[in-house]
Amino acid sequence: MVESSAVTKEKKDPYLFFLRSLRELMDRYEGEYVAVVGRSIVAHGSDGERVYEKARKMHPVERILIGQVPMKEAMVLWGVSVFRFRDRDRKHLES
Repeated sequence: MVESSAVTKEKKDPYLFFLRSLRELMDRYEGEYVAVVGRSIVAHGSDGERVYEKARKMHPVERILIGQVPMKEAMVLWGVSVFRFRDRDRKHLES
């Protein structure tokens, strides 16, 4: 069986890996910067520039994603519609 290029690309996409692994990353690297190559964390630490430099030395030609893993208590989930408030305010101004 041959994998499609879209499936292969998804398996190697560091951004998708970062998003899908965020819970596990928060448990291990909370508040730190991580360098992702493919589906692997190759460096981490509190200084994003140093993390990048360390990752670049190990992977001189690969694409590197640098992301900061959020703090658990700082994570905000947006679940309220902005449009609902905008419509409510407009009705209030019209009356």
